[in-house]
Parts: sequence; C-alpha cells; structure tokens
Amino acid sequence: MVEKFNERANAIANEYWRLKEVTADKTDEARLAEIEKLLEKGIGGKLQEQLAAEAKTLRKEKEDRSSASEKLEELKKEITELTADLAPNLDLFVDDFFPYDSEHEPISEAYFMAITDIFFGSPQPSIKFKIAAFSIEGIKVNSTDENSPLTILGYVIMMIQETAKHMLGMENIIARCCKLLKQNEYAFIALGTLIKEGKVLMLKEIKEISKREDREYKELVSNTYDKELSNGVAYLVSDEWEYNMVKELSGEYEVTDFGEWVWRVCNVEARGGEGKGTGKSISSPNLDIHKIINFLRR
Repeated sequence: MVEKFNERANAIANEYWRLKEVTADKTDEARLAEIEKLLEKGIGGKLQEQLAAEAKTLRKEKEDRSSASEKLEELKKEITELTADLAPNLDLFVDDFFPYDSEHEPISEAYFMAITDIFFGSPQPSIKFKIAAFSIEGIKVNSTDENSPLTILGYVIMMIQETAKHMLGMENIIARCCKLLKQNEYAFIALGTLIKEGKVLMLKEIKEISKREDREYKELVSNTYDKELSNGVAYLVSDEWEYNMVKELSGEYEVTDFGEWVWRVCNVEARGGEGKGTGKSISSPNLDIHKIINFLRR
C-alpha cells in the first residue's frame, strides 16, 4: 500500500497531462516535412541558412515529442499500477462522506481525468456510481439502505482496482465477468438493454426493447430468442458472479453498479479499443448489437 497515495497520484496525473499536451501538438511536423523537401531539392543564400536553422529546431522538437510519448506510456503504466493498489488517504465517515485526511492532499481532478481517460478514453472529473461518487471532495455515499458505508467504500475501491488490474493484464474479477458474458450473448444483450434504458424493467419490457433494437438478429433465431433472453436474464441474477450484476425485486430487474461497470469495460473490448486515448467516449451504453455479437463469437 502506498503511504501517501493522494500525493503520488496527483504528481503522476499532473505529469501525465503535461505530456499529453506536449505529444498532442504536431502542427510543426508538416512544416518540417515541407522545409526538408525544399532543402533536398536545393536552394542557397540566406533562405537556405534560415530554413536549415528552422529545420534543426523543428527536428529537436519532434525528437522531444517522441521522447515525451515514450515517457507518457511509462506514466500511463505507472498510474494504472498505482490505481491497482488504490488506497486513498481518507478521514472518518461523517454525514454521508469519507472526506480526505487533512494531513494529505485531496486527490486532484487531474487524477480522475487521467484514470478515466486510460480506462474508457473519456476523461471525467470524478467517478460516479449510483451508490457513491469518488471526487476531489472524497467519497460520498449516496445510500446506506442495504449496506454499511464501509461496505460501500470497499465496493467502490474494488471496482476501480480490478479495472486497473484488467488494464495491466493481471488476474482480475472484471476479466472473469467479461469472459462469462462472452459465453452468454443473451445475458450481454439483456444487460446492455437494462443499461441503455437506465431504469428498472420487467422481463417483458427487456424482451420488447431487445427485439426492437435487434430486429435483424431476432429474425434469424426467432424460435429461440425469447427463451434464450429469459435464460440470459436469469443468468445475470444467478450466483455465478462474484458480485451481483443485476438485482431482481418482485419481477423487476435493475442493473447494479458492478454490472454497469463491467459492461463499460467489456464494451471497450468489444469495440476493439475504439475511441481510447482520443477523448471520444466509448463507454456509452448504446447498443451496437451486431458488433458486440461478433465480438462474443470470436
């Protein structure tokens, strides 16, 4: 466990964004190519001297960007490894909040932006779940109806740690859940439907929405679709999972924070990393069903 996690996370995150800015600016590379092409063709006089000097400067800047890119990859791994051992320096629970320990820096927005950029390709200033929010203020617990604040704190830390381990290729719960979903495409479809709708649904509603979204696939397997989708929903609420993916109450189904988090991570994989590192969000629950089905069948 890192003794001064907050300070270490902030320092790495600040350098991460500095290097992101350095490596993103490639506007001068076209100018360098233009000058080098002209110099190769042959010019003389003061123009040649001036362009040769400018080319030298631009080459140095290009080399610096290349070096910064290598360092950025190292920092990306470093901050992900740090997050795999996530241990924020917190104070005692007061008024639905675990504030940061006053003897330590609060974790900065730069850290949350960096880690969500690495996880999902979409930088966010905080990490929000239904039951809690992790931000520059600390960890706010939104509900203690079913679990104690300490249980919720452990749940939030677990999800973030396991995702970092997944990114590093280490043994992790997220990968095991993605594998189980990959083995049951109808569970994946049902989970995506619940997340896309963003509300509690009855089984009948899940079926109707899934059919509407996936009409082409439904026509191919019309005789088994309803049955398999029902089995998929039953699978999501079964004891196969280390943490509940979906909870059921009186015939209504609601995705858990863990279920939605797993979906987001699996969705990155299903889309082949599309959008990662570009700032384009790929964690949207929008159901590109055929792309996902193709992924599941690999």
